[in-house]
Amino acid sequence: MMNRSCYALATGLALAFAVANGQLDDASSLYGIHWYGAADDTSLSVNPTDAEDMAPGREMWVLEINHVDETSPAGASNVWDRPSFYNGFGSGGHNARVTGSGKGHSLVYRLHPNWGRNVPYNDGAGGNPDDPFTLQDYAAAAQSAAQAHINWCRVWQIGNEANLTIENNRWNGTDGYNVLWSPDPSLYAATYLEVRDAIHTVTPNMTPAEQICLMQPVSPGDAGNPSIRFMDGAEFLWRQIEAIPENDRGRIDGFAIHGYAEPGGANDGLDGFFDSIREQIMVIDQFGLHDRPVFITEFNKHMPDVGNTAIGARFAQKAFAAISDWNAGTGDAFPGVENHDIVSAMWFVFYNAGGGWGDFSLQVKKSATAGTNPDQNPWYGFQAAAANDYAAGSMSGGGEISSHGIWLNDTFDSLDTNPPLPDWKVETTGGGAALAAGDGTVRITGHGNGGGATLRSAGYVYGDFRMELEFEITDSAIATGSPIANEANFDVRIREGSQGYSLTFFTDASDVTRRNRVILRRTNTWTQIGSFNEEIGITGGDRFTVEIEATPTVINYTVFKNGSTAPVVSWAVNDNAQRVGWIRVGSYNLSEARVDRLTLGGPSWAGSSAAVATWEVY
Repeated sequence: MMNRSCYALATGLALAFAVANGQLDDASSLYGIHWYGAADDTSLSVNPTDAEDMAPGREMWVLEINHVDETSPAGASNVWDRPSFYNGFGSGGHNARVTGSGKGHSLVYRLHPNWGRNVPYNDGAGGNPDDPFTLQDYAAAAQSAAQAHINWCRVWQIGNEANLTIENNRWNGTDGYNVLWSPDPSLYAATYLEVRDAIHTVTPNMTPAEQICLMQPVSPGDAGNPSIRFMDGAEFLWRQIEAIPENDRGRIDGFAIHGYAEPGGANDGLDGFFDSIREQIMVIDQFGLHDRPVFITEFNKHMPDVGNTAIGARFAQKAFAAISDWNAGTGDAFPGVENHDIVSAMWFVFYNAGGGWGDFSLQVKKSATAGTNPDQNPWYGFQAAAANDYAAGSMSGGGEISSHGIWLNDTFDSLDTNPPLPDWKVETTGGGAALAAGDGTVRITGHGNGGGATLRSAGYVYGDFRMELEFEITDSAIATGSPIANEANFDVRIREGSQGYSLTFFTDASDVTRRNRVILRRTNTWTQIGSFNEEIGITGGDRFTVEIEATPTVINYTVFKNGSTAPVVSWAVNDNAQRVGWIRVGSYNLSEARVDRLTLGGPSWAGSSAAVATWEVY
C-alpha cells in the first residue's frame, strides 16, 4: 500500500498529466457508486482499488457530498465535509484519488449547507428567526466549491430529498439548526436557481467545459406519513419545476432522481423500482424537459440478512440491464417516443464510513457474504453487471412528447398488465376481479365477499391532460355477499397519490343520500369537493362517456349518458390540491361494470371526432 507521501506525489503527477494532456471528460459507462472511499486516508483497511476491481476497466460515476456552510454559528459543517478537504492539500486529494491514474471516473458533488438542510429559511416577515446562513451565502459558497473542484467536477446535485421532513432543519434562534419545517417546492426552486447561477460563473477545466446543476432528487413515494414524507415525491418534483416560470426553465440543467428495489416486490424488486423511475421521468417530460440529462444518484436494495442480500445481488444485475434496455428503447412512457436516457445509476453506498449504511454497502457485503456467487454477493453481482459493459446514457435526454397527440389509447380488447402502455396494475378487494370479457370490454366484478377491482396506472403519472372514458354499469346491485349494504359505485380517479380526485358514480342500490348521484370526492379522505354533487340516474344498462380536461388551475368534467349529446354533468373545478398522479378506474361493492375505452392525450389534444363514441355491441 502506498504511504501518504508517495500518494501525494502520485496524485500530483496525475493532476499534472490531466492538465497537460487535456481535461478530464465524462465517464463512458452506466455504472456508478455513492461514496468511493475514505477521503484521503490509505491507512484504513480499504483496498484502494476495490471499486476498480468491482468494475474492471469501467469508467464510473462517483457521487460525493460536500457541506458548504463554513461560517454560520453552531451550524458550520465539519472540516472533513468541506470542498477544500476533498480537494486536499494542493494535490487534488480525494478528487485525484477517484479520477487519477487513468481511471476515467467522473465525480458528481451533492451540495448542501449541512446535513438536513436544503433550503435556507426566511419567512419574510420576521415572525421566526431566519437562518444566519442565507440563500446568498449558500450561492457564494457553492461558487467557491465549483472553484475548488474546477479540475475535477462539472456535475452538481443541488440538495437532496427536500420532501422529507428530516431533510429540512432551520435555525432555532440561539444555538443551532434543529427546528423542522416543510419548505414549499417553490422555495426549493428559488434556491436551485440561485445556487445554479452561482456555479455557472465558474468554467470547469474539463471536457466539455460546461457546468450541469441537477435539480434535487425527491424521496419517491406517497406522503403516507407526513412526519416522514410531507409531500408525494412526484408531486414535489412537479411543483418544483412548475414554480420556475416557463421562460426561465432553460436554466434547469438536469435532474437527479432516486429509486430503490421494492421490498418484497416482483422480479427481485425491479418492477417497483422501475415504476418509480418511470414516474419521475414522466413528470420531467410533461414539462417539455425531455432534452435534459437525468442521473439516478441513489439506487439500492436494503440487505439486512442473507436472503435480502441475495435479492440485492440479483437486483443490481437486473437494474443495470433494465436501464440499458430503457436507454435503447422507445415507447415505455409515451407511445412511439424515444425513452429519456438515464446517464448513470449510482449504488448507495459503496463505502461505509461508519455511517450506519452497512446494510446497503457493496464493500461491506463483499466480505460479510460467503462466496463469490454474483447471485448471492452484491459486490460480485455489481461486477457481473459491469461485465456487460453498458454505456452511459446520453446527456441529450430523449424524444419530445406531443401536447396535442394521444398518449394512451386502450380499447380493452385484452387486459394489458405489462409495459409499454397500456400497462394496468389490477388491484382487488373482497373477491373482486377484473378480466377481459372477450367482447372488447374489461369486466369488473365485486362478486364474492364484497369489495371490487380497479385498474391503476402505477408507473405512469399524469398532471395536465385530456382524457375520455367509456364504461357501462351492467349490474347496479350491491356485490353478492357484501357486508356493506349501503353503497355500490364506479370510480374514475385522476392525479391520484396521497390526494387526488375521484368522480364517483353511486348506483340506484346505494343509500338514499348518494343514490343515482355522481359526486366529486378527494381520494383517501373521500370527502366531497365543493358542491360537485349531481343526481343523474345510475342503473343497470346505463352507459357513460366521461371527458376530463385537467389544466393547471381548472379540471373540467363532462359526462354523457346513453349516447346523448347533451351532458348530464358539466363541471369546472377550481382546485389544484394535487397536480400529478395515477389514473384509476374501477368499482367498489358493485356487482358488475364494463370498461370499453380509455383514451388519454396531451392537454391540447382535441379529443375524439364525436362527443360520444360509437359503442361496440356486447
